[in-house]
Amino acid sequence: MKNELLTDRENSVLEAVILDFIQSATPVGSRNVAKNYGLDVSPATIRNAMADLEDKGYLTHPHTSAGRVPTDKGYRYYVDWLMQISGLTYEERSALSLNMDPNIQDIEDILKKTSRVLGQLSDELGIVLAPKFYQGVLKKLELVEISSDKLLVVINIKSGIVKTVIIEVSHTIPRRRLDDISRLLNERLAGLTLQEVKQTIDERFRDIPDDDNALIDMIVQNADTLFEFTDRVDIHISGAKNIIRQPEMQDPEKITSFMELVERSEQFTELFPDLASNPEELVISIGSENKQARASDYSIVASTYQYGGLKGTIAILGPTRMYYDKIASLVQLTANMISDQYKD
Repeated sequence: MKNELLTDRENSVLEAVILDFIQSATPVGSRNVAKNYGLDVSPATIRNAMADLEDKGYLTHPHTSAGRVPTDKGYRYYVDWLMQISGLTYEERSALSLNMDPNIQDIEDILKKTSRVLGQLSDELGIVLAPKFYQGVLKKLELVEISSDKLLVVINIKSGIVKTVIIEVSHTIPRRRLDDISRLLNERLAGLTLQEVKQTIDERFRDIPDDDNALIDMIVQNADTLFEFTDRVDIHISGAKNIIRQPEMQDPEKITSFMELVERSEQFTELFPDLASNPEELVISIGSENKQARASDYSIVASTYQYGGLKGTIAILGPTRMYYDKIASLVQLTANMISDQYKD
């Protein structure tokens, strides 16, 4: 959404109204702006500026109040032109650092803890979308004999994630033969993404003689299962109670609508802005800019993180009346910390 640039006075008044409304959750009057924001102009002048901002669509006022509140257009202008991203406190940075324990390698544990600390520090809804595992690069595949008729297939991808699958075989396979098959599998598959493995594994082993490919053929035939990682949790959410206790949520219907939004995980994940075009960019989607009508009362601040070679999304969702400056800093710093801590 592209907005015209406002005058210096309009900028000052709009910023004051937004900051006051974010803090108070009540419509903002001209006297309050004159008293608390040091604009050095009269309430009448501020009132005229507020009226102009309303005419231009940046402010509106509830019919029961003479005070103004920001519109989505007003928030967008503030985010694009006026907001100064604030730093986090020492305590907030410490809380994030404690969450990034290098000894924790289980990605679901990491993402669950990250969503929790995001919710706690923002007082909004902390959200972490897991990486797209099909983009993971196969590092190594191992075959381990468990018994005369069972083998353990160990699949390692470069991000550090490991999957194990037990398969049944018709007879004992000598250790040396298992090593040879493992070597062949790795020569032809290592370095490919899991998606590439599943799509091309059949053609990569077509030249193996029929009398020599029973185990390989089994792996080829079961590739969709062996190299599938979607059984992991796709999204971690924490802090729903933070949203429910917000002043905007006094209406029980709004609480019900919010819970339905969050609980429909497949539709919920579709809300998040597409970061693929610029993965390093912080993206803020405000109210009516969101992809679903039921999310029009909320804003989403999102960024991309990397876990090994995999990309995921972290975000904070809350009412449009949120501390955008602090939340933008929190999201960006968290994404950077995950990426730095869990590099390849």
